[in-house]
Amino acid sequence: MSPNAVDPRLSAPYRLYFWSNENDELPHVHVESSDGSAEFWLDPVGVKDEGSYNEAQRRKAGRMVERFRNECLEAWSEFDERRQPRH
Repeated sequence: MSPNAVDPRLSAPYRLYFWSNENDELPHVHVESSDGSAEFWLDPVGVKDEGSYNEAQRRKAGRMVERFRNECLEAWSEFDERRQPRH
């Protein structure tokens, strides 16, 4: 499962998402577009994995992550809360 961190209509041409089995890692998002993909840490925003983007594409994708950083962190937190066992 890879939930969207941001509505793709808002972040086009990028899709910002995370994998549901990565919540034991620090918050980060996967960014994908027709040009390729990369991963970015969210706090602070920085490149986690360069993926297949070249430097210019990473900078552009990184600006999109910066723009939606708060939404991404909120989505990460909300999803993590839903997967925690209830007592």
